[in-house]
Order: sequence, then C-alpha cells, then structure tokens
Amino acid sequence: PETGLPVAPSRFGWTAVFADEIVSIARKRSDVVALTAAMLNPVGLAPFAEEFPERVFDVGIAEQHATTSAAGMAFAGLHPVVAVYATFLNRAYDQLLLDVGLHRAGVTFVLDRAGLTGEDGASHNGMWDMALLRTVPGLRLAAPRDEATLRQALNEAVAVEDAPTVVRYPKGALPEALPAHSRTGSVDVLARHAGESRVLVLGVGPHAATAVEVGRALNAQGIGSTVVDPRWVLPVAPELVELATAHDAVITVEDGLAAGGIGTAVRDALAAAGTDVPVRSHGIPGRYLDHASRAELLEELSLRGQDIAREAAAAVAALRRAGGEERARGPVTS
Repeated sequence: PETGLPVAPSRFGWTAVFADEIVSIARKRSDVVALTAAMLNPVGLAPFAEEFPERVFDVGIAEQHATTSAAGMAFAGLHPVVAVYATFLNRAYDQLLLDVGLHRAGVTFVLDRAGLTGEDGASHNGMWDMALLRTVPGLRLAAPRDEATLRQALNEAVAVEDAPTVVRYPKGALPEALPAHSRTGSVDVLARHAGESRVLVLGVGPHAATAVEVGRALNAQGIGSTVVDPRWVLPVAPELVELATAHDAVITVEDGLAAGGIGTAVRDALAAAGTDVPVRSHGIPGRYLDHASRAELLEELSLRGQDIAREAAAAVAALRRAGGEERARGPVTS
C-alpha cells in the first residue's frame, strides 16, 4: 500500500515475448509486416509500430478486412503477420478459408489469449480456434508451451510461404521453461516412465506441463507413459502417429473444444493409419462458459493434472480387464 508496487514481480508474459521476437524477426526480414484490428497495444505490436511505423497496419475493428488484405500483401511479396485475440479470429473464418487458405497464401496468424481466459468473460475464451482451423486444408498450427518454443514457433511460422500458419498462446504470465528430453521429427518428448501398460500423454501448448504431471501421477501407480508436446499440432505429425501405435492408449489435453479439436485430429489420423489405439480427449465442452477465473474453470472442467490422471488410470485398468478377458476366452476357432 505504501509504494503501489507488487509484492512479487510478475513473470514476463506471453504477449511480451511475441512483441520482442516479432521485432527481432522484422529487423532481419524487411518483407515482414504486421496487421491488427484495433488492438495494437493489447496484442503486443506497439514496439513493432514504434520501430517500423510504415510496416504496421491497424485496420480498426475489421478482422475480415485484415485477413483479406494480408492475402493480397502476401501475393505482393510480403509476409504479413496478423495479430488478434484468438476469439476474434472467428469473425474472419471465411476470409481465412477462401482468401488465404484456398490460394495457399503465406500469412501468419498470431492468436493471443487462446484457450481459457476466465475473467474476460464468455465471449473472450479463445476456445474455438483449433476446431475451426482444422477445417482449413493445408493450414499449420503451432501451440508453444513456454518462452523458447514460442520464439521458435514464430520463426518457423514466418518461414512458410506456401500456406497459412498459426501460432496460438494463452493470456498471462509465462510458465517455467519445460525443456524436451529428446525430439522425434517435430515432436518433443518431455518424459518417459517405464511400466507394464504404456500410455502416450499429449499436452497441447501450456497443457504440456499438465501432461507431465499426468505422466508422473500414472508412474506412481505403476503405469508407464511417454509424455509429448507435438509443438505443431496441425496437421498431425506422422511421427506422432508412429509413437501412438507403440502405446496401449493415448490421452490428449487441450484448452480448446474437445469435440473436433486436436484429440479428434489425432484419433482421425490413427484411424487413417489403420490403428485402433484408443484415444481419450480432455478439453472444453461445447457450451458457453460462465465468468470465472482460469483456475476455477480448469477445476470445473476437470482439466487439472490430478483429474486427468485419475481418469487415465481408470481407463488403463479397463483395458487391462478387457485384455485379461480376451486371453481367458482363448483363440476363436471354427
């Protein structure tokens, strides 16, 4: 009260990392331009505008116009970066699908406040984007888990010139760094636990940390697991399909719609590959969420690590019982 200063300094936020990295990219690439829709400061483009005022375009509250303009700029030899809140991309879906996606324009969309934003209210939860964007052929979508993977994803996204790319991240402070133990193709392996049954636990974006927590909890119950972060969640990487086929079950965790989201995309990719590994998707139900904090919503939606680990352990137990009954019946003869 005496100074007005916070008791503990807040961590560097996701938006601030984007603001810093996009300026760094623009210094190296004169073709990179930025667009937004009346949100220059909230999405972190103010430093870009200060250093490169002739390369930033604020079109006002007109996400559709920003998207179609970006497609035109791409074909004029630029690489546009369209920065908006995730929930506001809904307004420009048609333009993204038919002006950018159809023509394979090299445009990067940066979606701030993706996932559960809580106190911003029902309209601002960025929960629709991944299910919507799955329907855009050729689109590539990255969901970074920490500062390093956000910087990496942004650089990888602007290097793509023949398709739309999307980088999504949540609101608020950055989590602690979560380094990968190894990488298989584009998929980061975060942890491995030996055990009789093997579960592939997949965390999308900030839920990579949740997936690590789930892996630890399963390990405490004698259940083996491999914990992964795909980094680029769309399209589903072939290496992820290969990993899944070597496991007894797949658990996915995301703060987007469970129906039609990344878990569904993984299930569809496994089916297309001819494997019947079961997939349990944990995400947001298809309903409007009440005003609440992010922590309250995670608890209400059972998206905490302990909630998912409990359900995963029950699913593994059911698979074991089913396997035991199958062995007890013996081979089918005619």
